[in-house]
Amino acid sequence: MLRECQLHRLLPSPRSNWNESQFQKNVVSWIGKHVDEFDAIYVDRADGLLAAIAAKCGKWNKPLVTRFSLEGEIEGIARNQQVSPVMAAEACRRTDVVVVPNSFAQRVLLSHGFDERKIINIPDTVEGCVPRDLDSRNRAASALFDVSSDFVIPGRTDLLLHLGNADAKSLVTATRTVCEMLDQGASLRMWIINPGQSTQAVYDQVKNRGWHREILLFDAFDDLEELVAVADLAIVSNPDATLQFSVPLMLNSELPMVIAESVESKNLHPETPLMKYYDSQESLQRQLKDWLVHRQQWLTEAMGLRASYRRHRPHQRSLDQWESLYGNLANSSDGMRSRG
Repeated sequence: MLRECQLHRLLPSPRSNWNESQFQKNVVSWIGKHVDEFDAIYVDRADGLLAAIAAKCGKWNKPLVTRFSLEGEIEGIARNQQVSPVMAAEACRRTDVVVVPNSFAQRVLLSHGFDERKIINIPDTVEGCVPRDLDSRNRAASALFDVSSDFVIPGRTDLLLHLGNADAKSLVTATRTVCEMLDQGASLRMWIINPGQSTQAVYDQVKNRGWHREILLFDAFDDLEELVAVADLAIVSNPDATLQFSVPLMLNSELPMVIAESVESKNLHPETPLMKYYDSQESLQRQLKDWLVHRQQWLTEAMGLRASYRRHRPHQRSLDQWESLYGNLANSSDGMRSRG
């Protein structure tokens, strides 16, 4: 059980070409055995698993819904199982509805000749908000230290947080910038959580610079709340892998952040001066220096960004869109069954 939802873990986990194929077979087999227990099938990524499910979905007589996005579409997928945007769009053709989180993803589908009537734009939404007052931060810091003594934050030291898979080039740019700040005397710690395959390149660079005690790498966390509570600033070098959940969570929690500039990150909350972007090591360093000098201003702007974002993307509106989508699918399915 996770947050009152029953989960079924199907082994093996998809970590290689063989495991991915076996995992897909297990998922399809499980759906086939339990298909009478639910009203629709939702696949949260347009990849090989979607294609495998779509191939069998006709005989199950259940609506098939998928999410198509260009952000994080290779997250957790074995390299030889990753699909191109063209292949992902093709996998969507056999579904009843495709949900896109933004107009950029919708334009990509349309450019591949996709039927516009099957596309629904529902922005990603995260309602969660992590308390970051002093008491909450102290409790979170204590809980993390109980897990591992590596999670220690020396007094008068600012904590930078980086979450999720990132390519080596992007993450090395971020850590190199922090190394430069440390060389200049800044009192900083940086925790890098679940960086993925770029771990060795980052660790080698940090160790060679002599800052391996200040810049630490950790495995994945199932729950990010304590990490967000104790951090002073987030560096987002990987918007493609974090825009669906962790960036909105940090934004809702009023954690100041600086995010790599990209089409996807600009699409998160366009036309606001409150988002802090960088596009090079030099611009990231300028942002970090500005944050160190104008810390209270950054906190105030983080509060304003949260309020602006929630007006721009009301949480309840997205929930209402999902409820309407599945209500319409259920009614259509009932009509098909009664006619049959």
